[in-house]
Amino acid sequence: MSFAQRQWIRLQRFLDNNDIDVFFVFQRALVLIIDYGMKILGPCLILFACSIISGLVYVDFTLVLPLICRQDQNNNNVKYAVHVCIAAFLVFNILFNYCLCVVTKHKGENYDRVVRELADVTNYEYPENEEEVTSKKKDFERRMLERHKRRQENRAMREGRTTEREPQRNPENDAENPPAASVPEDRPPPSWLVLKPTEWSFCMKSNQPKPPRSHYDHVTKSLVLNMDHFCPWMANCVGYFNYRYFLNFLIYVWVAMVYAVCISFNLFRQASRRRRRGAGHLRGTGRSEDAGAAAASTAHNMVPSADIMMMTRDQRSQITFAFMLCCSVGVAVFFLMSFHIYLACSAQTTIEFHGNMERKRKARYRGVLWSNPYDLGWRRNLLQIYGTLSVWALLPSAREPNYLPLPIPGEKGKRKTRSKKSEGEGGEGDVELGARG
Repeated sequence: MSFAQRQWIRLQRFLDNNDIDVFFVFQRALVLIIDYGMKILGPCLILFACSIISGLVYVDFTLVLPLICRQDQNNNNVKYAVHVCIAAFLVFNILFNYCLCVVTKHKGENYDRVVRELADVTNYEYPENEEEVTSKKKDFERRMLERHKRRQENRAMREGRTTEREPQRNPENDAENPPAASVPEDRPPPSWLVLKPTEWSFCMKSNQPKPPRSHYDHVTKSLVLNMDHFCPWMANCVGYFNYRYFLNFLIYVWVAMVYAVCISFNLFRQASRRRRRGAGHLRGTGRSEDAGAAAASTAHNMVPSADIMMMTRDQRSQITFAFMLCCSVGVAVFFLMSFHIYLACSAQTTIEFHGNMERKRKARYRGVLWSNPYDLGWRRNLLQIYGTLSVWALLPSAREPNYLPLPIPGEKGKRKTRSKKSEGEGGEGDVELGARG
């Protein structure tokens, strides 16, 4: 018997003697590995994303724009200035929204203000001391236990089983002769799937009241309002405070990729043709295809010429790589952006989307029609995120959300307490939330 086998047997005996759930230990270890892995991976992905943006900006401003503008000798300066303004506007908005997605925190004074205002609107008595927190925790556990029992009884009635109470057993006899688990109980669903739309729960991990639509993020160790997902590219969780930045970031990245593909398509096509011709020429003569191009580029002080024949191999490679990268990123971001626009218009988060799919399936099984209780219509759903439906919604702004994380019709849905900076920027274009429409 090898050393590894002996150690494995010892570990099994230890787990059996100490009555330790192996699956639970493995699950906890896996969660810890993923959490710390995300903390390490996040900064690396941020640096990688910044390097991609910097590389594309460099190729665009130093190579692509001078080439396409020099082809028009009449309006060279005007055309170059217009393209530079468009590119600079897109790059600034991308970096602005990306940075705010990264640095926005989901806890602190802003969180406390929103949560307490939401508690007042939903008639929830927010605890002020440890005794009240403990009371809220026990009340939540009692409610969940009652609903789980009710769920088990309803399931038993649907399956034709009897729900009569079994006679009370003696724990000492049960320890010697444990009852046979003929009908195993199903695992209870997450609490947010059985709660009412405006019902508060309790977060056991952060030991604080849990507002509707909020979830605990294991990586940032915080309770996130309207949590959508944890984004490793931003090393932060996307939720109530930074979802507008995230959505605008996707929109501007996609627009920038489409713009870059359009202005560099002809250059990419010519560079590809030149590469194929050059390869054939080299096979026939053995001469260096870049000798004359390098000399011409040096003569022009390293400024690319309008003629694609004057470009070096490195310049053609840069254009080809940038074009293919823009196409790939543009396609990927388009699908992600389309999905999140759908979520925004239907008043859902990514977590709620999967939960609502399960609710629809169960409702269809019972023969009833299920509808999202947070959905106020696509116009009012977008107002919940942007605060306005004008073009100003897409312009850079660090203001806080104008509405509470829970869609509430009327003036109650608007926030009353915001930071002075947000109060100075916000309020423009506010529209009253009313009935669904």
